[in-house]
Amino acid sequence: MPTDPTLPVGARIQLYRERAGKSRAVVAGLMGRSTEWLKSIENGRRLPPQLPVLMKLAEHIGVTDLTDLVGAVPGIQALTAGAEHPALAAVRRAVDAAPLVMPSGPAPDVRQVAARVARAWALRDASGAHRTALGGVLPDLIAAASVAASHPECADRRQAEALYASVLTLGQMYAAYQGDGNLVWRLAERALATARGSGDVVIVAQAAWFLVEAMRAAGQWDSAHTVAEEALRLLDPVRGDSQELTGAWASIAFQEAATYAVEGSAGQAWHWFDRAAEGAETLPAGYWHSPTSVAGRIVPVHAVTVAVELRQVGTALRWADRISADDLPARPRQGRHLIETARAHALRGESRQVLEMLTDANAAAPETLRWNGYARGMARDLLTGPQSIRSDARDLALAIGVAA
Repeated sequence: MPTDPTLPVGARIQLYRERAGKSRAVVAGLMGRSTEWLKSIENGRRLPPQLPVLMKLAEHIGVTDLTDLVGAVPGIQALTAGAEHPALAAVRRAVDAAPLVMPSGPAPDVRQVAARVARAWALRDASGAHRTALGGVLPDLIAAASVAASHPECADRRQAEALYASVLTLGQMYAAYQGDGNLVWRLAERALATARGSGDVVIVAQAAWFLVEAMRAAGQWDSAHTVAEEALRLLDPVRGDSQELTGAWASIAFQEAATYAVEGSAGQAWHWFDRAAEGAETLPAGYWHSPTSVAGRIVPVHAVTVAVELRQVGTALRWADRISADDLPARPRQGRHLIETARAHALRGESRQVLEMLTDANAAAPETLRWNGYARGMARDLLTGPQSIRSDARDLALAIGVAA
């Protein structure tokens, strides 16, 4: 039966719930939420849930096509899949071929591989076009790290395995949001398996961090919690032994906070945020862990994300006022923080501020913006915003590949 295209998302949820013959109490119970939570969504007092929650809700009310709930929004697939970067095919080939390469010749110098891995992470941090930068180095680096980790005469196999795991997480960072979910999962799971073989607890935590990230994005919250809890259990006895171990523990705790926030569990989200912040703030002023964005000075960045996911707009913006994007050591992280701040303004309907944040994000890290579903969605919404910003909104939309 056709649905009125003018119906808001909440009203569509109510319509399909009633067609399925299910009460609010039943559907809310299936979601693990209160009846009032569902009622507030249906009557428009609460914003529609994010994609993972919406997908589960659709399943419980018998909706198989998500556009029945959200409408025929142009580019809706950008929320779950993005355009392929030109180098993705080469990176994919390197990932698929790596386990099959039979090492021959002299064993690689692990120190040289380590230097290359460090340069790759530094390249990623320094470049606003980080996917293009990584696409140029990852295929050869994945092959080199794989050979070092599997060569029978490797002088330090454990370090080589740790380096290979780190390269795989860098590959996951590159491959994310490009539509090849299978590749992202292969990278995440292989990285954790390789990291465990290395015995390096910091590298294990880093790989777990990336796997949790993938699980949360896929709506697999229970699995995300399981992996995070196991990582925290592994780190707990040693987290005070070094800066790296303290930072690793804090990074996983921040992941727990983010997962609970996406679920809408405010108490647990802020509990884990506070614990993570307490650990991160003991780190030296100059400490920075690029893969997981852990440093004492950027605690406000993580707070903005938690608050935005919980729809606590005032809290998000107060935390955003505590830090400038320019204070962040990595340009992609600058871009991501500006996007999160833009999301807070979008929740208030502040179109001009959203435009300003996204424009700054595009200047800092255009390839972060181009492959971020939230950013693309906000840029698209600005095209029908106030007349006074539409010209600049069109320029931004064209710059990041959103049809104007």
